[in-house]
Amino acid sequence: MKTAYLHVHIVTVDADDREFPDGGLLYEDGRILAVGESADIETLAQAQGADCRDGQGKFLFPGLVNTHTHLYQELTKGLGSDLSLEEWFPTAMAPVGAALRPRHMEAGVALGLVEAIRSGVTTVADYMQHQPVPGLGRVELDIAAQMGVRMVYGRGYRDIGRREVIEGPDQIFADVEDLKSRYEVPGGMVTVWLAPAASWGVTEDLLRETRRYADATHTPIMMHLFETGSDESGSQKRFGKPAIQWLEENRFLGPDLLAVHSVALGEKELERYEANQVMVSYDPVSNMYLASGAAPIRALKDRGLTVGLGTDGAGSNNNNNMLEAMKSGALLQKVIARDPQAMTAQEMLRMATIDGARALGLADTIGSIEPGKAADFFLFDPMASAVACPVCGSAAAALVYASDCRAVDTVVIAGRAVLEGGVLTCGDEKAILRRAADMAADLMAAMHP
Repeated sequence: MKTAYLHVHIVTVDADDREFPDGGLLYEDGRILAVGESADIETLAQAQGADCRDGQGKFLFPGLVNTHTHLYQELTKGLGSDLSLEEWFPTAMAPVGAALRPRHMEAGVALGLVEAIRSGVTTVADYMQHQPVPGLGRVELDIAAQMGVRMVYGRGYRDIGRREVIEGPDQIFADVEDLKSRYEVPGGMVTVWLAPAASWGVTEDLLRETRRYADATHTPIMMHLFETGSDESGSQKRFGKPAIQWLEENRFLGPDLLAVHSVALGEKELERYEANQVMVSYDPVSNMYLASGAAPIRALKDRGLTVGLGTDGAGSNNNNNMLEAMKSGALLQKVIARDPQAMTAQEMLRMATIDGARALGLADTIGSIEPGKAADFFLFDPMASAVACPVCGSAAAALVYASDCRAVDTVVIAGRAVLEGGVLTCGDEKAILRRAADMAADLMAAMHP
């Protein structure tokens, strides 16, 4: 059945950043049919027998696109607090990765998706970095399908590190092929990517195999790059050359690469990113939490590069909240530049929507409110508790600077309402929370038998 929302303030984030203060949206079968003035959409909707809903007083935004997280880490909130990346990973995340089992994945992913939905997220790029036992990808993607969330799944792997998680190319790419055959369909809800751990987590042979497979199968790649100075120091130690040179000599850089973090970039790295049109995921809360630094987002954007926004995992963030990432990400750029225009609310909104979609190769499908695109959107209620009201400035500023998850009233993904009137409709939220608490305790016990 066709559905219409009427009398909502629609923020399209289209190429012209159009807004309809008294707008209407008509959609069917998961696709947007029309957007425009409420009176026009109401006439069209009534003529087609649509279910018309009054969104009076609310704002309608495109669904947010989280370009980087680790959903399993929902079970590790607070673990490894107040450590640098170089301390945090071996003492906290590596032991977790070795102990992870399907029951933990199921609980962590479900909780992470609840938190994502409640912050207006409709698409998640999840980097599943540890594979200690087979089948974890199927567990995750089944949960995502049940909850109706659009997913870019990064099949993580490494061949340097703890023996429990080291894999060879045959094992890695066979699993990628299996996941593609099970879950990828044209125009579907799942895309499978390659996700080598980091430059210090893979050998040169595996890096080359990754590029060969990516080229042969047109599979994009996501990878932690230049999160700290470890990439550079590791490359100098192993190969006697700068990390950016090593990556480029192995043909690893390209427009099909999403470089996650990209904090420790100098002029040479920026030049090579631009030359190879690398995509970037900005993860400000995690970078601050681990004291990694601040990514040079203004320099990246001034070079015409696409930058999306991510939360990173709850192990280095303590939540999966994109609204927090938006505000923190904008303020961090302002403070390091000492310039209030270094990152505007409108830029941040685009980074969290259409630019994130572009970074994931999905800009033709999601990221803005336009006819033909997926009906992925959320309703923001400025009358919700603790939200600045009335909205005196721009809609983007209200969302980026003055909102919290209580203001997210309704979330629709591919035409399906997964949150409605503040109530989760795609799962038993209390049961998910209880299960996650039980599995967090179980995981900690498994780490220390």
